[in-house]
Amino acid sequence: MRQCFFTSLLMSLSLSILPSLLRAETTLIPFGNETRWRFQDGLHPVPANWFEPQFDDSKWQSGVAPLGYGESDVSTTLSFGSDPQQKPITACFRHSFSVNNASQFKQLVFMIRSDDGMIVYLNGKEIIRHNLPEGQVTQEMRALKRSDGLEERLYQNFKIETPLLVTGANVVAVEVHQVDPRSSDLFLDLTLRGYREGDSLRPQLKEAARQVTVAYHSKHFVGPKIRIMDGYVDGGRGMKLDEKGQATSRRELIVVDRQRDAALKQHLEFARSEELKALEPFQRATRLAKYVDQNMSLDKDNRWSTPAVVLLTREYANEGVLLGEVTRICGAGVCRHRALLFKLLADEAGLDVSLVRGNYGDASRAGGHAWNELYLTDGRRFIIDTMQRRIELLGTDGSQTSSRYLTVKNKPGYPKSESEKPDQPPESAN
Repeated sequence: MRQCFFTSLLMSLSLSILPSLLRAETTLIPFGNETRWRFQDGLHPVPANWFEPQFDDSKWQSGVAPLGYGESDVSTTLSFGSDPQQKPITACFRHSFSVNNASQFKQLVFMIRSDDGMIVYLNGKEIIRHNLPEGQVTQEMRALKRSDGLEERLYQNFKIETPLLVTGANVVAVEVHQVDPRSSDLFLDLTLRGYREGDSLRPQLKEAARQVTVAYHSKHFVGPKIRIMDGYVDGGRGMKLDEKGQATSRRELIVVDRQRDAALKQHLEFARSEELKALEPFQRATRLAKYVDQNMSLDKDNRWSTPAVVLLTREYANEGVLLGEVTRICGAGVCRHRALLFKLLADEAGLDVSLVRGNYGDASRAGGHAWNELYLTDGRRFIIDTMQRRIELLGTDGSQTSSRYLTVKNKPGYPKSESEKPDQPPESAN
């Protein structure tokens, strides 16, 4: 499974492109408690023009997102009255934001989590309708189906054009509709981002990250002495890179960007913390593995991968997704997200860790997988598999567990015979 990364090999794999930047992006409405909303919880009727920009919502209640009831991650709890069997069907929300120059944006992207159905208005015009019937809207209109399971944790992706955005004050209004009055929960949170290009967050490689991206894509290995720089992109083993360095994939394109990714910044701060520095390298790696598992799982019942893969693929295929936002937008990170995050944190914490992609299983049945390896100064080497919560010492003769870690061609990744061991990565490359 080990690969040699010589500079000459990297250069032969490189794309002949000029340095380029990720698409320019502006957050107009942030996620969560960075945004305060005015709201009417549905216990009283709202005027017909409640979603118009000029409507006076100063007497409405206010609170930060997420808003709703019945979910542990709600920041502002709405009232539903005294009878839990007869909750209001609809709750209404408004938020005002300012734009300095609306003409600079070619596309707007909403990422919205709602339970159950919703309609979104921008400056008085309906722009999104989800899980609701067509036709005239009433406060008693019910959602078409119930949102439940991991799907209700998903932040769905909606692209819209920009003509309705104006320079100066803008208003987003959202009405959330329940599937029935006995529904146990209601939820709203969203972010709105503006893009200066028409293809939103689909990334182009930065020069600093290009060689590592291309090497991992072709060799499925990033060595312990190689740092992953901002602009790194991973769209899975089916990713393609064109001559301009733009990535495409049937899956989401994971983007590493420490400047824009607020969640990743927090993770890196933990990796640099005094708590971590005080631990010996093996204990430090163990603590980081637990940290990754905790932060890539919304809870103990929503850490497994299949639902997250389905939802991410459905909503974000061929779109860039910041690594730190994976857990928020789909509810759980899969092995490729966890292994990449562990590598970034381990580098920050002063550990020698590689990033490995291959298969897991046996020659007759195996599935794609990603994991890490920890190299200690005393010569010991460990598999760190944050998806399976496994940390395993690699011996010279292999083991029953490590024999199930395979290359992408389903060959043993850790052969038992010393003579069969693949080359070790060099001390430095790049």
